[in-house]
Parts: sequence; structure tokens; C-alpha cells
Amino acid sequence: MRRFIRFCIIVLLLAGVGGGGFVWWTAFRNNVTAEGEGYALLIPRGATFDFVCQQLESDRVLKNVGNFCLVADVRSYPQYIKPGRYVIPPGIGNWDLVRKLRSGDQDPMKLRFRSHWTLRAVAREIGNQLMLDSDELLRKMEDPDFLQKYDIKPADVRGFFIPNTYFVYWTLSPEQLFEKLKVEYDAFWNTSRKAKAKALGMTLTEVTTLASIVQAETYRADERPTVAGLYLNRLKNGIPLQADPTVIFASGDFTIRRVLKRHLEINSPYNTYKNLGLPPGPINNPEPSAIDGVLNAKKHQYIFMCAKPDFSGYHNFARTLSEHNRNARSYQAALSKKQRSLK
Repeated sequence: MRRFIRFCIIVLLLAGVGGGGFVWWTAFRNNVTAEGEGYALLIPRGATFDFVCQQLESDRVLKNVGNFCLVADVRSYPQYIKPGRYVIPPGIGNWDLVRKLRSGDQDPMKLRFRSHWTLRAVAREIGNQLMLDSDELLRKMEDPDFLQKYDIKPADVRGFFIPNTYFVYWTLSPEQLFEKLKVEYDAFWNTSRKAKAKALGMTLTEVTTLASIVQAETYRADERPTVAGLYLNRLKNGIPLQADPTVIFASGDFTIRRVLKRHLEINSPYNTYKNLGLPPGPINNPEPSAIDGVLNAKKHQYIFMCAKPDFSGYHNFARTLSEHNRNARSYQAALSKKQRSLK
């Protein structure tokens, strides 16, 4: 009898140890295949538990999806699916993973966007990175009543979207995006930059407008202060800017690679060949280096510029028309030679 009782006790102990081991193995042991910075799980609004499991299974994120589902059921996660971007780090167990997803503790991400001719292109680039409809964002960008909430005029909205890297949540709404960018915009236009704009006798919008032209004229950041100084000289002396990018913007055809005489006849307030001074607003959303190029413009006497014949992306600058014409002939000769070599 005693042997039987002792046997039963040993069996129960072993069962307890085995059960405890199974619980630990299922809930707390590393169940993730991800390495390095981990795997970013994107859960859109309205997603179901099946969607989450299918996503994890199809991307082979987990070693054992069944164990994850078991722990998720125990913790009632299927009833608490929350949208977001969740980074699943290496070494995490099912228990902590379910806790993270169930709490909605999503991770911020880097939102990057570049300079573009059109608001549609800006909206598309942002929409491709966030759980945000680009068409809805574009409507907000073009809605005067909506923009008024952020003290933005429709002609100035391009300058509001300063190309940079922003830390945001994937589930950001258009309103939340504008609130975030408003904070960043105000931080960018600090006391120092505002003082430099005032010293130039320009408003922030005027600085951004000129910066958008500089942005389109040269992608060489180190050349932008020189280009900005050239256009400031033209403004100061009452000379039309005659900036080709403004003509391209006025035409609406952003595939134009060479501005022709017929393009110069376009009737638009953005055509700086036909209108004196700055256009009504930015022609793109200029990068910080273009804005700072204007604020820190080099002082010189140049009023002409022409692409260098070495096709480096840099320009030759000139004080006189005759000097400029020589530069232009040199560039045209190099361009013709290049075109002949490609035939």
C-alpha cells in the first residue's frame, strides 16, 4: 500500500514538473525567428485575429504559430486587436508578445519624404509609408478651411512639408500629421532663422519661395548659397528672376528637361520671365539645405548662371551678359558633343 501511495506521489510530481515545463516552453521561451532590429508587424484598422496569425505565419516570424495562438486565446487577445506598427524583437516569448500587441503599445517609425513638384507626389510618398490614404491627405492639403487651423495659406502649404525624417506612429491621421509637422515647422523656424530672414527683408514664405527655386536649380547643397545670392541680387536690382523651374511649374509639365521659347510665353503668375519678383508661393517643398542656402546666401555680384560643361551638376556664374554668353556657348558645345557621341 505504501509503495502504491509513493508511486502516485511521484507520478503527480512528474506531471506537475512536465506541465510547468510545457507552460514555460509555450509562454516564455523565445518563439521569434527575427534577428537584428526585429520584425515590424503592421496591423491595419479592422484587422482580425486570423489576419494577425496569417501575417505572422506567411512571413515566418514565429517558430511555432500554434503556441502563439494558444497563449493569445488564454489572454483574450482576439477580442482586443489594436491597429499599429509593432516591432517584434529577437528573443521575445509568446507571453510578452501578446502583452505588447494587446496593450496597443506600438512602436514609432521613421517617416521620410523628399522635395516634390506637386502636393500629390508629397501625399503619395507619405501615404506609402503610413496607414493613411494619400487622396484624403491631398484633400486636406488643398482645403483652405482645414489649412487655416494651422495658420497656413493654400499657396504656402508646400513650404509646410519640409523634407526631413520624422518619428511618428504608423496609424497617424491627417490631422495628427499636420499637428506633428506644425510642431516641427515651428521648431525649424527658430529665433536664429527668423532673424536671418528679417535681415534679408523677407517673410518666411518669401524665403521658402526663393528656396524652392534654388532647390530646383541645383541639387548641389554646397552651391545653393551662391545660387541664392544670385537671385537676391536680381531681386535687389529689379531684374526678373528668369528662373526656368518657375516656367516648368507654370506649365504643369514636369517632364520638361529643356525650357524652350514657347514655354516662356506661358501666362502665369509663376512665370518669372514675364513677372517681376517672386512667384506667389513655393514651386516645391524645399529641403532645409535650400532654405538655409537662402538664409546664408553668399554676397557676390553674379546675376547669371549656366550649367558647367563637365556635367557635374555645378554651374558657372557671371556678372555680365557677355561673360554669361561665353559660358552658355561652352556648355552648348559640350552638350552637342555629348549628344553626337550617343548616336
